[in-house]
Amino acid sequence: MGDINVYTGPMKCGKSNKIIDEAKRQMIAGKKIKIFKPEIDTKDYIMDRNGNKLKTVNISNIEEIQNYDADVYVIDEFQFLDGDVDCIEKMAEDGKKFYIAGLNLTSEGKPFGQMGDLLCVSDNVQTMTSICEICKRDNAIFSFYKLNDKDGDIRIGDNEYIPVCRECYNELRRARKMMKEEQ
Repeated sequence: MGDINVYTGPMKCGKSNKIIDEAKRQMIAGKKIKIFKPEIDTKDYIMDRNGNKLKTVNISNIEEIQNYDADVYVIDEFQFLDGDVDCIEKMAEDGKKFYIAGLNLTSEGKPFGQMGDLLCVSDNVQTMTSICEICKRDNAIFSFYKLNDKDGDIRIGDNEYIPVCRECYNELRRARKMMKEEQ
């Protein structure tokens, strides 16, 4: 039996670091690894904040992973993939291992893409936190979009988002709402 291991949380909490470390461990164990990320990000690698990087296959749909033979599948930025998580569950039943990283929430605090469905079928979920960029507490669970003109869930990049705790997130949202009402 395989399994599905998910690392989730806000921006800058170490999700990519976790799956890169796990991919390296599985390589040491002699497992055949395939690493994926959404093609919305055109780079052909994943990289953590320490500069560690691994070459990837860029895909747009979850089901595309079925076209690749491996013992272990690693997927970064899962929230940007379209498709149905049923194929991952079926592959895990067939003995495949998965290490997946993704944002669980949009900057509006809603489930992000297929992450909600993935979390429900996962064997292991590690919900991670970051340091709040406002108050510096270590309980940031939200990614807040700093600019005012966001048109949908998908905006790629670290510069537009900051990790924040619940208290700061609510304060920032109230302030943004008041600004809009004044306009």
